[in-house]
Amino acid sequence: MNKQKRLVIKNRLGEIEKRTSRIPGFYRLPVEQRLAYLARGFNLSEDQVSALRNGNALRVENAVNMVENAIGVMGMPLGLGLNYIVDNREYIVPMAIEEASIIAASSKAALLIRNGGGFSTDVDDPVMIGQVQVLDIDEPEKAEAKINARKQEILDQANLANPRMIKRGGGVFDLETRILDGGENMGRMIIIHLLFDVREAMGANAVNYACEAVGPVVEEITGGRVNLRILSNLADKRIARARFSLPFEYLTTKDLSGEQTAKRLVEAATMARVDPYRATTHNKGIFNGICAAAIAMGQDWRAIEAGGHAYAARDGQYRALTNYYIDSGKVHGEIELPLQVGWVGGAVSSHPGVKLLRSISGVQNARELAGLLASVGLGQNFAAILALATVGIQKGHMALHANSVAISVGVPPEHVEEVAQEMIKRGEVKIAAAEEIYRNIQFRPQRGSEDDDLPVEAFAPGKVVLFGEHGTVYNYPGISTAINIGLTLRIRRDSNGPRFLHPHFKKPFPAPKSDQDIRLFSQAVDVALERYGLQNEPIAISIESDLVPGMGLGSSAAFSVALCSALKQYKHHNKPKRWNNGFFEDVQRLESIFHGHPSGMDAATVLSGGVLWFRKGPPRELLPIRLPSPMTGIVCLVEPGARTIELVEKVQRSRKLYPQKMNNLLEEIGKLTVDAGIALGTGDGAETGRLMLRNHELLAKLGVSTPRLDSAVELLIDRGALGAKLTGSGGGGAVIALVKPEAQYSLIEELSEEFAMVFPFALGDTR
Repeated sequence: MNKQKRLVIKNRLGEIEKRTSRIPGFYRLPVEQRLAYLARGFNLSEDQVSALRNGNALRVENAVNMVENAIGVMGMPLGLGLNYIVDNREYIVPMAIEEASIIAASSKAALLIRNGGGFSTDVDDPVMIGQVQVLDIDEPEKAEAKINARKQEILDQANLANPRMIKRGGGVFDLETRILDGGENMGRMIIIHLLFDVREAMGANAVNYACEAVGPVVEEITGGRVNLRILSNLADKRIARARFSLPFEYLTTKDLSGEQTAKRLVEAATMARVDPYRATTHNKGIFNGICAAAIAMGQDWRAIEAGGHAYAARDGQYRALTNYYIDSGKVHGEIELPLQVGWVGGAVSSHPGVKLLRSISGVQNARELAGLLASVGLGQNFAAILALATVGIQKGHMALHANSVAISVGVPPEHVEEVAQEMIKRGEVKIAAAEEIYRNIQFRPQRGSEDDDLPVEAFAPGKVVLFGEHGTVYNYPGISTAINIGLTLRIRRDSNGPRFLHPHFKKPFPAPKSDQDIRLFSQAVDVALERYGLQNEPIAISIESDLVPGMGLGSSAAFSVALCSALKQYKHHNKPKRWNNGFFEDVQRLESIFHGHPSGMDAATVLSGGVLWFRKGPPRELLPIRLPSPMTGIVCLVEPGARTIELVEKVQRSRKLYPQKMNNLLEEIGKLTVDAGIALGTGDGAETGRLMLRNHELLAKLGVSTPRLDSAVELLIDRGALGAKLTGSGGGGAVIALVKPEAQYSLIEELSEEFAMVFPFALGDTR
């Protein structure tokens, strides 16, 4: 292995060691903030986050190659089991399961066990068993002796079927024989067990190939007839064990001492070791956890569960797979079961979502995965019997099922948690209670009531670019104006906070990037809370916006300004001044989450509340333009917008291919913007309109307009506008027009059927 590759691997392992599965309050975060956390913590791409959010990590084009007669893909809820320390390493456990209580119970158990140092494991070598059935033998004992005498010949034949496995250090290394009685009609038979080291694979296919390969040799040696040749899912040569120790002090409850709780727990576990009726439910709880994680990690969960149940009955009675005992002031838990898992092949290789979840988990190989799954099974079982032995399962499930009950009665996503918390508070996790609580939410006052407890409210206007798009990237000037629609952000107290409540934007178009925008808003909230030291504050943040994201209206800048303003007010500072360099930099930091390296024009315009001359510098030029008389305009939303960064990159590529042409266009846009500044300053509406139209023509030559934007500009000019142009980066979105004040509202009425949305603005008026 070369030095560079070793360094990459070392760095990756270093990153894994620094991970923590302890994420306090993760369950309280809205889904978008959870995804934002994962995106930052694991360097996930936008496509990967979208696949998790939308449940399309497996597409039908992948599924069609995984199963016969494929017709689609069926989703399952996917969550993360947190707090796991196994063999002194942190793991995050992806779990796919439809039952509400499983992941919460798993995480809670791991958090408790963490206090005792976490789980420790040992895992057997990855040995699978292949079975070969030999029938029609008169003297089985003699045939058995022949098999053992010519063992190496059989092993060599078996390994011819799997040369790649042999290269990886695996293969069939031994065999065992048993003689079983098939009864009067069949007589006695020999069962050969091929012992196969499958390395990092689950091994089913490799074992089956080996069994098929030895059939003719076995028949020649024994003189019998070979029938079944297939692996066994009772993988009792491949046992995984996990254990933990937890001091009594961590088991103390309101009503019981830690020692009393430990005694009850052991009593409950003992019943499962002697009573198969209890053991069945006991072990089902174990596989609730193991199978949820196995599905998410692309394992054959059916084989795992079948093998586990068979192993539970290995002495002739079905028993618990776990054991608990008390020693030295601690309760000790342990589990032992077969775990046939693979790190290569199968769904691990063919399912894109499995690859993503594997990277999140921190697991590196099949042995680690087996140890983790055993730990998850033990943790899941510990949570269940702890609840049974103390508060009772129904009380424990009350909290865990509250969200499911709320969803089942049609509570929309933004209110599910509120309804669930109220049901828990009442002690009534029932359909009738959920319906009543949601009705109360629907009819409560929306603003200003005492119940809302909204101590802070901040408004920030949107903006449109009047002149200079794309030229500002190359240090030419731009002119923009705040508009009189915007975004209102509110902070209220919330014991489950800090939380960013699911935002609602107007969506006049199907916007495939809107979910991504919401994720970025959540990420900005996280950064702002950290910037102002409010990461643990009991607050909820909500927004109401008249701005449509992705339309060049400055929704991210308005959000960033309103958020910083509200958080500073919440910390009992005075409302920040419009021109405060420190405050501007805070806003810019949030804007960079949305746009990478923003010029600062949007943030400066929103903060100014007026018409602004801007040049990014250095030095940065921020000059208000004072209009001698009002100017009025309209904004028309034409079509779905494109991402700013994509259009900026498009212009950059064209500039490299056609430097003289593109530089001439940018230079002309810069000169035109200077003329526009003069026209605005003198109140010359006709000249300003003419320059707007010329600016649009130049932007079209840059390649950032679209046929629909061009048609919209033509229509506005035909309807009497003084001037019109696209606003923002282009590629879709909105056009703006300068119109005479007396014609503004009649034009809006006329155009309302032509465009998705039309609304007025006054240059610089954010009242």
